[in-house]
Amino acid sequence: MPNPRAFFNFEADGQPLGRVVFELFHDEVPKTAENFRALATGEKGLSQVSQTPLYYKGCIIHRSIESFMIQGGDFTKRNGTGGESIYGHPFEDENFNRDVDAEGLLVMANRGPNTNSSQFFITVRPCPHLNGKHVVFGRVVSGLDIVKQISEMPVDEKSRPLKPVVIASCGELELRKAPPKPRDPTPKSRSASPAGSDSDHENTQRRKSRRSRSASPEGTRSKHKKHKSKRKDKDRKIDKESKDREMDDKEPRKETEEEYDARLEREENERIIARRKAELEEKKRALEREHERSYESTGVRYKGRGQMKYRGSDSR
Repeated sequence: MPNPRAFFNFEADGQPLGRVVFELFHDEVPKTAENFRALATGEKGLSQVSQTPLYYKGCIIHRSIESFMIQGGDFTKRNGTGGESIYGHPFEDENFNRDVDAEGLLVMANRGPNTNSSQFFITVRPCPHLNGKHVVFGRVVSGLDIVKQISEMPVDEKSRPLKPVVIASCGELELRKAPPKPRDPTPKSRSASPAGSDSDHENTQRRKSRRSRSASPEGTRSKHKKHKSKRKDKDRKIDKESKDREMDDKEPRKETEEEYDARLEREENERIIARRKAELEEKKRALEREHERSYESTGVRYKGRGQMKYRGSDSR
């Protein structure tokens, strides 16, 4: 099973910057990866400790250092002193098997050993001085240019971006399962039709008479063996073809990593468009209901682009 993918849609001063997609190393650090994934989806709801949503949406990048990293994840205090894990308490460092040795790594921020919560940082260069101190639990698979763009923005004396950089929306890219392939129908056995039953009977009788006039029993047996052999060869060929088809069905061509990420991105965009369409439809229906109530109580109906008022004849 592939590792999960999460995404952030960033905004700077209210203007969209773009999407960053992460692969989370669930196969290596499952507890850390699950914490980040659940905070990206917001599926855990309100915290039992701070009564704030366990959700990265609306969270700011509170620290940005050019040619080093960007840091965020403090959704409780929004200044780098807060944050909370989905487990209700800081959790342990799972392992340091991966070094902080490349750009685009997703790494846990902490205040010392075994103090992981929700804060993270994304590297824009190798940081070997952090090896053995911070858990690497993911990597950027698309949108690294956006991370670098954020790291190059002007900051104040505390390394906070002068223009607020916000995670406008976030979530998990879910793999849409392909529908099962329909099985090929088994070939139907040929059966004699009622209309041709008499002619079939005559043909059978002729074949029997020809067999009885054969030169010797030896010749008859030889012919039977040949027919049997041909039937067996034909059956073997059919079995082999059906097995080959089954193998083709069981072993479809594997996607490349680029195709997989592109498909996840496309499917997530389709879900966003469908959700927005449903929201607009609901708003339209609510507005129509409100106008109908207003007309029933005041006799004034709103109509047209400019919401022009006119009174019905019954309200005069």
